[in-house]
Amino acid sequence: MLIVLFIGIQLPLVLLGIRPTAPELLHMLVGERLADGQSMYREIYDNTAPISALVFWLLDLMAGRSFLAYRLAAMGLILLQALLLNSTLNRHNVYASKNYLPALLYLIIGSLSFEYNMLTPLLIGNTFLILSLPYIITLNREGYENNRLFVGGFMLGLAAMSFLPLAVFLLVGVFAVIFFASNTFRSTMLMLCGFAFPYAVLMTYYLYTNTNQEFLQLHLLRPWQLQVAFLRPPADVAKLMIIPGLILVLSLLSAASLPQRLVFQVKFQQLMWVWLVASLLVIFTRDEISVATFVIVLPPVAYFGQFFFTSNRKGWILNAVFLVMLVSVLVLRYRIVLGINEFMQMDESPLLLPEQAEVPMQNSTVLVLGNDISYYMQNKPATPYINWNLAQRHFGKLNEYNAVFQLHENFSDEMPQYLVDKAGLMPELTYKLPDIFGKYEQTEHTGVYKLK
Repeated sequence: MLIVLFIGIQLPLVLLGIRPTAPELLHMLVGERLADGQSMYREIYDNTAPISALVFWLLDLMAGRSFLAYRLAAMGLILLQALLLNSTLNRHNVYASKNYLPALLYLIIGSLSFEYNMLTPLLIGNTFLILSLPYIITLNREGYENNRLFVGGFMLGLAAMSFLPLAVFLLVGVFAVIFFASNTFRSTMLMLCGFAFPYAVLMTYYLYTNTNQEFLQLHLLRPWQLQVAFLRPPADVAKLMIIPGLILVLSLLSAASLPQRLVFQVKFQQLMWVWLVASLLVIFTRDEISVATFVIVLPPVAYFGQFFFTSNRKGWILNAVFLVMLVSVLVLRYRIVLGINEFMQMDESPLLLPEQAEVPMQNSTVLVLGNDISYYMQNKPATPYINWNLAQRHFGKLNEYNAVFQLHENFSDEMPQYLVDKAGLMPELTYKLPDIFGKYEQTEHTGVYKLK
């Protein structure tokens, strides 16, 4: 029944389709370049984490550049996460009785916005966080099932290798050791070894492929953006998140008023508090915040929501709150189909690819000097510079010899048939690298250059 409800809410809109989004297209370009044989970080300048890049590569091999495939994969991950979390809660007797209410809450709130249908590195990493949970809460004694903590740390490492800021959830692992383990120091070291193991394997691979430096520069050692920057208007994010926010507040108040319970259940609740704090820390230290960012709050919302909807309040009140939540999610999700989006005044355009006239090239290799990646919709990217922000390490330093040299080397290996100059750099590039950029001629379209 849970699965039918979830598919009933999500699938019609997924099949009807939503305009392509820029983040999804960028992920597709990464997968496409990998499928064409280019190496991540060395021949693809992007900060996508290794596990996520692997997922995008596999999807491109199976389905090519298909927005439907990506959105169905995201739907599958949300469903898998809900079932895994609910199974863990029931198996470890976290509540007084076993039920599927947490999974129900997870799936309903996970249907709130089309952004949860975007296959993001954060969504991929969240799966590994939930997979780590049954291993890090194991009540272990000296020499007994210590391997489970290693596996838990390993899962946390895979989460960080899917989306680097999820390394913050090592705090959750450390607190789990403090709450549940008998030998805190030894157990913590074991979990940290599990966390470091996938990175050790990856660094060894990159060492042999001479990609370590690029991996460190483009991904592992990128500075944290300790500022709040919204990818779409903050008011829109607030409107969409008010429902899970209210449910979370009511649930936290209900959990705080519970009578004495088993020691394990109390410790697990304390751990979920740490999970909630870690989630908020990851969200508000990202360089881009949108509704999709809040997917990591779904596990604590689903866990704490159980306490509110099974509380001693009158049944009609609980039923009314649940119905209001469900109807609100449906209205918000179907607001465009229902034609009421103009009354809610929500603007999704910052996420969507711009609608533009027919581009002057089709099925060609293109490089866009700027942030408008819509030109790649009907064309293939060429050169490593698919992420314009990271391309600034070369294009933004044209007064430095090393940057100009790297541009020469990259374009010597792979020259696109078209250059779309949105940044006004072609005059300087032609002057400094005439043997490369002098081979391009202006077309009748402003800012579009074609290889002679």
